[in-house]
Amino acid sequence: MLDSTALFSVHAVSAEYVRPLRRTILLDNQTDSSRFRGDDEPTTLHVAIYRSERIIAVATVCREALPGSQDDTAWRLRGVAVEEHARGYGFGRTLMKACFDHARRHGGRLAWCTARETARGFYEALGFASSSPPFKLPSRGDLLFYEMHYVLPGGPISDVE
Repeated sequence: MLDSTALFSVHAVSAEYVRPLRRTILLDNQTDSSRFRGDDEPTTLHVAIYRSERIIAVATVCREALPGSQDDTAWRLRGVAVEEHARGYGFGRTLMKACFDHARRHGGRLAWCTARETARGFYEALGFASSSPPFKLPSRGDLLFYEMHYVLPGGPISDVE
């Protein structure tokens, strides 16, 4: 449980700051897997939520077309991770708002992700739709994933604010 008096802040950070939480929560501590394609592109955003001076939630959004598409208005969410004790407090929603706003400012019209089965409900609650049947990744054969997408609205993102 989080202390309700704790202060939280949201910051754009460099990739090196999001990798430790990615590695711990999403990648079973596989160091070599925590560097994602697109991490170092100039338009990529890495965002972190801090509690005091400690990062408790991270996300990345980068310009990347859906598989099989050449659409340069699609943006991929990657490495969305929230420490277990901080889940359910709206930090994921806050990360999504920052990522969506960034994508829209750079001409984005669609956000997509490869979501774990356990995170599917989170994305559906934000308005994402599954665009694939469940599948397994070679690197994580123990988990089911879904490709999910969200059409970015042109105005303020009221459903995630």
